[in-house]
Amino acid sequence: MSADTASTIRDLLRRECPGSRVTSVRPLDKGYTSKQWVADTDEGRLLVKVPQREPDPGHLRRLVANAEVAAEHGIPVVRYRRLVEHEPSMGGPLLIQEYEEGDAAGEVWESLGLDQRMALVRDLGDIIGRLHAIRGPHFGNVLGGPVASSLKESVEAEVEALIPGAELGLIGDADALRSAIGAAVAGLDDSANVPALTHGDLWLPNFLVRDGRISCVLDFEHATYADRFRDFGKLDEHLFDAFGAGREVFLASYAAACPLPDDWERRIDLGHVLHALNMHVYFRRWSPQWAPQYAEQAEKWLASRS
Repeated sequence: MSADTASTIRDLLRRECPGSRVTSVRPLDKGYTSKQWVADTDEGRLLVKVPQREPDPGHLRRLVANAEVAAEHGIPVVRYRRLVEHEPSMGGPLLIQEYEEGDAAGEVWESLGLDQRMALVRDLGDIIGRLHAIRGPHFGNVLGGPVASSLKESVEAEVEALIPGAELGLIGDADALRSAIGAAVAGLDDSANVPALTHGDLWLPNFLVRDGRISCVLDFEHATYADRFRDFGKLDEHLFDAFGAGREVFLASYAAACPLPDDWERRIDLGHVLHALNMHVYFRRWSPQWAPQYAEQAEKWLASRS
């Protein structure tokens, strides 16, 4: 880190957090979508984050609002100090937040024994269950905007937004996809179609571990009010597909915090195909080499419905 950059970060913190005295600044080489610096202050460590992939201030407002809703319901999350919507010295917005001590669960997972892994998935079940117990007034963004009054309306709008970005030659006919997903939604118990706060990016790197326990949930930038089982798509792919032994423990802990409806398995199945479609479109834009594997998952799901 250049001396000029360190000086800029110090100046920003003096301006935005005038009650804090900065003693040192260093870069933090973590994360995929932002540049980050850690500042030691007399009030504790602060993290300065400059988003690179999603520099839209509206996106950051939603991130902060999502985390605040979770915090209001007792979910351990990052506390944000300031959102600067445009900082000329950084060429875009920046966030200042309290620095959370701990190790990313994804970094320590491979070194853990079976009992330690089971303890973590039990914590995950409890935290995610409590998160999903937070009910929303609509399907869609916490801050409002384009929202839906029903799960059917929400999923239909999502599928229509995804189809133009998908490589349908790898998946199947667009009308067949619409019809199959629509039938899956129609087959759900309407009384359980309740919008819940979903994280949208549940995998081990987004949890911090301290003393063998989950201490903080990170990165609420993709959170929204949705059917809660949408979150199981990424969670199953990145955790339980390889660690099936922990899924029953996770589900028991989850259900104790947020009871499972009778059709929970069908909801997870729907969550899996919507996750596959979202990841396919996402990776076509950012990392095209990963897109075909998600297209294959969606194609297999669609074929099983014909």
